[in-house]
Amino acid sequence: MKIRVKIKHLVLGVSGLILFVMMVSMLTPRIGLLIAEKQIEQGQAEGIAKVIDLIHEESSSNRKWEMIEKYVIVPRATELSHRFDVFISPGFTSTGGSTDQQIRFTEDERLPLLNQYVLGAPAGEYMKYAAIDLAEHYSMNGDVEGAADILETAIQKFGDLSSGYSPEPVPYSYQHELVLELASLYDRLDEPDQAALQYERLGKVLSGDWRDIHSKALLYHSEMLLRRGSPQAAMDVLNRISEGSGGNFANSDISKRANQLKGRLKRILDGETLSTVSGTLRNREGDPIPFAGVFLRKNNDLNHSLLLSEPHQMLTDANGRYHFEGVEPGRYQLGIGLNYEQINGRTWPVESGDWVEVAPESTRRIDVTLQPLIQLTTPVNHDEIRGDMIYFEWEAIPEAAYYKLSVGIEFGSGSMMTAMDNYIEGNSLRVAVQDLYDLRIGLSYEDPYDWTTVAPESVLGYSNPEALYFWSVDAYKDDGTKLTSSSGYRLNESTMGYLPYFLLKGRELTPEDQLVLERKYDESLAAYNDNVSSHPEDIHSLRMKLRLQQIKDQLSKDVDNRSSEETLSTLQEMIERHPAPSYLMDLTNYFYNNEDWDSYNPAFDRYSSVRSESEDHSYTDSLHATALMKQGRLEEAERWFGQVIRQDKSHRFIGNYLAVHMLHSGSLESTLQLARKYPERMMSSDTDWAVLVERMLIESEGNSGYTEILKEKLQWGMSGERDAIQLWTPGEDFQEIKPFLQALLHVN
Repeated sequence: MKIRVKIKHLVLGVSGLILFVMMVSMLTPRIGLLIAEKQIEQGQAEGIAKVIDLIHEESSSNRKWEMIEKYVIVPRATELSHRFDVFISPGFTSTGGSTDQQIRFTEDERLPLLNQYVLGAPAGEYMKYAAIDLAEHYSMNGDVEGAADILETAIQKFGDLSSGYSPEPVPYSYQHELVLELASLYDRLDEPDQAALQYERLGKVLSGDWRDIHSKALLYHSEMLLRRGSPQAAMDVLNRISEGSGGNFANSDISKRANQLKGRLKRILDGETLSTVSGTLRNREGDPIPFAGVFLRKNNDLNHSLLLSEPHQMLTDANGRYHFEGVEPGRYQLGIGLNYEQINGRTWPVESGDWVEVAPESTRRIDVTLQPLIQLTTPVNHDEIRGDMIYFEWEAIPEAAYYKLSVGIEFGSGSMMTAMDNYIEGNSLRVAVQDLYDLRIGLSYEDPYDWTTVAPESVLGYSNPEALYFWSVDAYKDDGTKLTSSSGYRLNESTMGYLPYFLLKGRELTPEDQLVLERKYDESLAAYNDNVSSHPEDIHSLRMKLRLQQIKDQLSKDVDNRSSEETLSTLQEMIERHPAPSYLMDLTNYFYNNEDWDSYNPAFDRYSSVRSESEDHSYTDSLHATALMKQGRLEEAERWFGQVIRQDKSHRFIGNYLAVHMLHSGSLESTLQLARKYPERMMSSDTDWAVLVERMLIESEGNSGYTEILKEKLQWGMSGERDAIQLWTPGEDFQEIKPFLQALLHVN
């Protein structure tokens, strides 16, 4: 039997088969990638291997480059202020991205793919990221020539820089950033002549629409020359910015930074000696940490995130060194920027009170050492605590004299930590769960005047059996120097250790607790109150009633009603039933805020008799010294201030101490000595008390009635008579007294 097939049917059949094969060939890798991504999400290592195989097997160059862009290349900002995964400083720590966003390839897996991309892919934004990543790897491993070659290869992909023409439809800025990176590379590797050549490539050929890149290149070149001891050459290069830009900057951050540099250079060239701050970044084993960011930040820059305009920022060189030249006298904090690989399993043990005081014409050396994280033993990995006690244990640090332990709670919008014990001599601590229930915790809210916006987890605190809790421990030397911490980044199996999470399952949620979780705070407060009335032994309901009343007072729009009589009654009932130190401190604060000194004094005595001596009481003791000052008990107040000022690194109450000293026993000369010895170091304040006192001292010379007027007006400041101070018009001979009094109003 013959079968006849029409030609058109044969053509259609063959075409369909070809189309089917093409579709299968296109879909198979995509299906494989979807499977691999699912495996990676589930923590299966074979998923990463599958992605690598699919990239290598891909026959289409375009799809290969797309896969490398999606899975391998990590987009990073080139500006130092946004370049790093983690920024660490005494004031705060921030992260620039999630550790979960990118597949974490090993170097052996990642580098060949990046190299393929730079050599074969077309010019574009990802070319910039891949080339910078590769160059950083080469240079960190001592292959300077390889790093320079890879950057130059990527630069040439965009066309001839000097011609002003690029064959690819992409912005010039990617190429320009690569040239800046090449210049920075040579600078960090101690090849200033090569760095200068790269800066000149941009400084000469770019103008007009590219004046920001032109200005940035000249700015960085000038900063390099200053670091290397050539201020005149630095000024000559910097002056070319205004020539090339016509005095106009599209980027105000560049303008601000350039103007600051010009001011410092002018002072140096006029014969003034400015200061130097330098050091080295290493790990505990002594290995340098190259190409990390270092930022020396002025006190008045600490209330915002890092900016390009800040004058002192650089990368460490191949030996982990940094060097800031031309630093003006003042108060600074040192910050560092690191990628996750550099900080994995380690921490920089700094605290909020760690300041860098730069004196005139000084040389400061500040080395940074990253320490291994403390390993936690128990409770870990979501342990459920059902008994009356909780036992904490961690790795012992040989150099540690004592430890501090903190506990925290996680909730939808973030987390919050509370100090549990600030002086533990061994590497373990046993705590009653009831003590956790009583532990003070901060508030998280969206509207400071609407208590329905308060996160319910921060209301229930540590009495919520459904919440997830965590803990951390810090190790200290005998002199209070922080050694290391358990809190940090653990990104792979070698550094992961046990996870610091636990649950408190010793109680169950009550219907009233459920109302709290639903943010029905008025209803829950009424329900807790009913429980307390009908079941006086119900400590939890009494605790929660007090907690809600305190929150309601705190968020009241009526400032005068933030310490209600109703709350005082509940607080006193709580103390009668359960006199924990935290509630005694609340009572002391209540009387302090209401300036009820007859009640305050015995309340403070009772609180101080039961509080733990291992706790840091510098703040409460400073408040007590202030209470004595307000009562006119100046001799006692000065004694308390003198004791506590040495314990409080922030010196936040120094203004009150100076006022008491002047009134009770001191002259302006001795007051000035105190102000210089204990400068205020609060990040929220830029008050220079020494300057205020020195101005009064100069003004008082030859003025016999000055001291009498000063002491009279200081009474206003100590009693907080804001209106009297603001309305006072001082005579010509007493102008400098009013600024001091105004500063007193803002103490604490």
